[in-house]
Amino acid sequence: MVNGTDPWMLWHCESCATAWLDPRPDDASLPAAYDFDYVTHRPPAAPRRAGWLTSLIDGYLNRRFGMHRSPSSSLGFAFFSVLAPLRLKLDYYGRHLPPGRGGRLLDIGCGNGDFVALARSMNWNAEGLDPDTAAVAACLDRGIPVTQGFVSDLGATRQRDYWDAVTMSHCLEHVPDPRSMLRDVHAMLAPGGTVWMGLPNPSSLGARFYGLHWESYDAPRHLSLPALDVLLAACRDAGFSHVEPLRRGVHTGRLYRRSAQIARERGQRGLRYASITAALFSLASDLLATVSVRHADELVVVATKAPAP
Repeated sequence: MVNGTDPWMLWHCESCATAWLDPRPDDASLPAAYDFDYVTHRPPAAPRRAGWLTSLIDGYLNRRFGMHRSPSSSLGFAFFSVLAPLRLKLDYYGRHLPPGRGGRLLDIGCGNGDFVALARSMNWNAEGLDPDTAAVAACLDRGIPVTQGFVSDLGATRQRDYWDAVTMSHCLEHVPDPRSMLRDVHAMLAPGGTVWMGLPNPSSLGARFYGLHWESYDAPRHLSLPALDVLLAACRDAGFSHVEPLRRGVHTGRLYRRSAQIARERGQRGLRYASITAALFSLASDLLATVSVRHADELVVVATKAPAP
């Protein structure tokens, strides 16, 4: 729900568990859903606090992604390598990319440009793409290269066999035709290029526990939430030669706190929606997401275009 006054009909497929809105906003009215308190309108993240933990984190990120953060500890890579839930969280932070070495990267739905800036620190020649005027303005204020619009608004040469990597964090659930989007992304990737996708999982523990109070349903902005097997099949149908789901690790703390808060704001009471329950449930869910790709609250998939013959 965007607010407490507008009801939306959410459907679930009993066979595949995909969720979708029907009816959904039309193209003319959908932008109004983004006019307030949306993540793309928010300022860049505040500077991080220095300390021994930050030094360990930066040591891991420097070695894993080719960053050059300072101060950092060389012990960080070894430290997080044996703590799988946290290592997976850090791998997700860099969207599981290799060091860029000057490769071309497009972040679709880039918002305020945080990840474009991060990818550039990983030596990617990164740019953003977003239809939202406020998001584009935030990027330009930071000197981040960005195009306003959709894939069709990129120049013709950048729509085919051009990008070495494309990232889409919580993007696919916003588009009216996800399968068409995947075909477009496959076409724009250079041979051997990859697309990274992160999106809510309608089969997650959180979706089942909190029901319609689960924040990631986010109607009417989220038009459809494909289940994992549906997403993997759609990637293969779009032409990707290799499709791999990745484990998520630690990720549910804020989501469950917010879902419980939504439930309480809607008049729900009891231990089920208490803050302590959200904290304990988050711990259990994150541990499960460390070993299983199917029950995490966020699906992460990397799909690769076949290399040139």
